[in-house]
Amino acid sequence: MTTARPLDGLTILDLTTVVAGPIASLILAQQGARVIKVEPPGGDLVRRLGFIAKDGSSSTFHVLNRGKELVELDLTTDAGRTALEALIGDADVLLHNYRPGAVEKLGLDAGRLRKVYPRLILGEVTGFGPWDPLKNVRAYDPVIQAESGLAARPDRPEPELYPQYICDKVSGMYLCQAVTAAIAARERDGLGRRVEVSMLEAATAFSWMDVHMPLTIKDPLQAGPNIAKVYRPWKAKGGWFVVVMLSEKEFKAWCDAVGASDLLGDSRCADMASRFANWDVIRQVCEPRVAEQDLETILGRLREMGVPAGKVNTSEDIAGHEQLHAGGFLYEADAPGAGRVRLPGAPARFDGERPGLGETVDARPGHDTRAVLEAAGVPAAIIEAVTGKAPA
Repeated sequence: MTTARPLDGLTILDLTTVVAGPIASLILAQQGARVIKVEPPGGDLVRRLGFIAKDGSSSTFHVLNRGKELVELDLTTDAGRTALEALIGDADVLLHNYRPGAVEKLGLDAGRLRKVYPRLILGEVTGFGPWDPLKNVRAYDPVIQAESGLAARPDRPEPELYPQYICDKVSGMYLCQAVTAAIAARERDGLGRRVEVSMLEAATAFSWMDVHMPLTIKDPLQAGPNIAKVYRPWKAKGGWFVVVMLSEKEFKAWCDAVGASDLLGDSRCADMASRFANWDVIRQVCEPRVAEQDLETILGRLREMGVPAGKVNTSEDIAGHEQLHAGGFLYEADAPGAGRVRLPGAPARFDGERPGLGETVDARPGHDTRAVLEAAGVPAAIIEAVTGKAPA
C-alpha cells in the first residue's frame, strides 16, 4: 500500500475567492497537489463567512483552505503582478474566478497565458459564463439557485433557497474534475488546456435529472413523480427518518414493517409508477401507523429486511455519527490562532488510504508570502515591496 498521493508533485496557483474555486483547489490539495492560495489585501471574503474563531478567521475559511499555502498580493501594483508572474511560471494549474474584463487588466487572459506558458492548465469559474447577455453580471450561490430553477421548490408554497451553497460546491467539483481531465490529457500531448465552468450551467446540469425532470422527454406517456412528496421524511416516536422503497420487494417489506399489508392488494400500489402517482394514499394509510413505532425499532426492522432507510440527523448527531467515525472520516486538530477545529476528511480514498487527514490552515493573511516568493526566486526588492518589510 502506497503513501504517495495521486497529485503529488503538481502545483496549483489558486486566485479564486469565496467557495466554488476554493472547493476545487481543496480537493486537489487533499489529493496531493501543492496549492498556493493568492488573496488580495484584506483577504478572501470567505474569511468572514460562518462561525468566527478567536483569531477572526471563519469556519468556512478553515474548511475550504486547509492544506494550502497563503500568499497575499496586490495585483493592482507592478510588484504584485511581477511576483505573481514568477509563481505562474512554476505552476501546473492556475485557477481564477475573475469576470471578463478583469483578467485582461491583470494580464491573466487566456490568450497571453496559453502563449507564454503552453503547458499551463487554466481553470476558470464564472457565474454565467464569458458570453453575453449576462457575462458581466455578478453572481453568488443564491443568485444561481434562483436563475437555475433550484429556488422554485415544488415542495414549498413560495420560492425558497436550499440552506447551503449547493451551486458553489457543485461548480467547484465540476471544475476540479475538468482540471484533472486536463492534467491527464497533458500527460499525452504535453499541452495545457483552458477549462471553463459556468455556475449557471453547472447547477442546471446537476439538477436536470430530477429538478427539471419535465424537460427531458418532450412527449411523455406518463408524468414523473413529485420527488419532494415521495421522499418526505416520516415521523416515528423519537425522531424522523427517510425511506426509499422502489422495488416490489422493498414495498412489501415496508408494508410488513409498518403494518400496512392491506396496501399490497390495492391496484393503486401495484407497481412503482402507480405508487408514485398515488403517494397520498400510501401516506394517509401509513403515517399514523409509523407514528406509533419507536424510531430505532422501525429503522432496525427496515434495514434488516433490506429496505434503504436512514435517520434524519442534526449537526450534533453528525459529530457523533458512528459510521463516520468508524471510517476515520472526521478528525480534530489544532489550527494555529483559531484553536481546536473539527473537519471532514476527503471522501475519496486511494488503496484504502484517506488523503489529507489532520490538515489545517494557519489563517493569518499572507502567512506564507515570503517563503513562497523566495522559493520561486522572486527578487528581494519585489518581496519587500509586496510584503512591506525587509526580511527578518
